[in-house]
Amino acid sequence: MAGNSLVLPIVLWGRKAPTHCISTLLLMEDASMIVTGCHDGQICLWDLSLDLEINPRALLFGHTASITCLSKASASSEKQYIVSASESGNMWNTKGDLCLDGQ
Repeated sequence: MAGNSLVLPIVLWGRKAPTHCISTLLLMEDASMIVTGCHDGQICLWDLSLDLEINPRALLFGHTASITCLSKASASSEKQYIVSASESGNMWNTKGDLCLDGQ
């Protein structure tokens, strides 16, 4: 597979999430998840419990510039599709814990 390369970043953290300077925030309609975008292009998915405890679930890499917009992208409450845009003009479709290319 000459010329092809796959970069798969994996982030692990303990009881505290890594530093995350938030530029935009999205609260899902059912209030079970918060999505934050940050200035360095990361997106973090946070689980929100009924007693308002916030726990980080995933840190997504895909953008290379500050996140400018997050929006729900599915009509159904069962599917958690999110669209994000950045200052560089890129757009990503996030399904669950996966960034799908959507330039």
